[in-house]
Formats: sequence, C-alpha cells, structure tokens
Amino acid sequence: MQELVHHTIQKIQELFQHFNKVQELYLSKSFDFDGQFEAFLYEFLEYLKSKGNTTCESEVLKIMNMISTVKRGFNPVQMEKITTSKRELQWGFSFSAMENIHGLLTEMYNKEQKKLDEAEEILSGLIVSLYQNGFLDEDKVKDLNTIPKIEIFWNSLVNHNTQILGINKKLRLSMISEDLFLVIEKILLKLI
Repeated sequence: MQELVHHTIQKIQELFQHFNKVQELYLSKSFDFDGQFEAFLYEFLEYLKSKGNTTCESEVLKIMNMISTVKRGFNPVQMEKITTSKRELQWGFSFSAMENIHGLLTEMYNKEQKKLDEAEEILSGLIVSLYQNGFLDEDKVKDLNTIPKIEIFWNSLVNHNTQILGINKKLRLSMISEDLFLVIEKILLKLI
C-alpha cells in the first residue's frame, strides 16, 4: 500500500533531526553519543522495516553489526582482536557509520522529494493551460481553498478529459490522490 509522500518526507525530516542531534553528540565527544546513536539506529531500522525497504534495512544492520563487533574488541576490517586504542577505533567506525547513514537518509529524502517536484511541474503546466483555456479564473482559484473542493474539481476534470485522466494515472503511479491534492493546493496558493 502506498503511503502519503508528504508524510514520508515528514518522517525522513524527523529522522534527520534526530540524526543531527546524534552528530552533535559525536562532535562534542559526549559520553551520551553511543547510546543515542544506537537508539537512532534502532529507530531508523524499525522505520525501514515498516516501509519494507530491505536493501536499506540490510545496510543499517551491517552498520550496527560492525559497531557491535568493535565494541566487543574485534576489528571487523582487519579481522583481528583490538589490543590498543579500542575507543579511538570505535569513534572511527562510528564516523564511517554516520557517513553511510547520512547517505541513506539523503537518498531516501531526494527520491521522495523528486516525486513531488515532478508532480508540481506537471500540474503547474496543466493549471496554466486551464487558465489559458478559460477553465480556471481568479474567482475559481480563490474558491478552491480546501482539499475537498480541490478533490471535487480534480475529479470532474479527470472524468471529462482523457488527457487529464492520463496525467492522473501517470502521477498515481508514484503517489496517492491526497498527495496530488496537496500539490494542487500548493500551486493554487501561488496563484492567489
């Protein structure tokens, strides 16, 4: 089942906020870093499981296992027991792990944002065309001030125009209707 793209972006932003706090702890060499980073990794892992993103889930598990191995006194890269500087090695592996996590979060965010950007581009062009052809005017735009009104308007367009029906089907491949209505609302607010 598809999830609201706007909600997914919001959740990724929340994960970024938590991750930024963890990075601040790392920067300040706080003793709370280990616990907070582990808590973040479990939160991120649970989110990925709920989304069914097994590729990223596997990457997070790999990172967690790597850090756990270092904490137990074994260097997973050199495949040997750590005899000196265990804490420094752990901080180094944690830094590497944070780099990987940042990459995953950024990739996930960009993927979702791209869906909204593409929808906005397509729908902006359509709305300008509707203006040019007289289907929309300033009074109608001002009247479309709620999501239910936008939904009724959009559905009437979809039911009476095969070209708009095609656009609707294309956009629905990557997002749900509520996302479309939110994007249309954003465009219409720019026109007022």
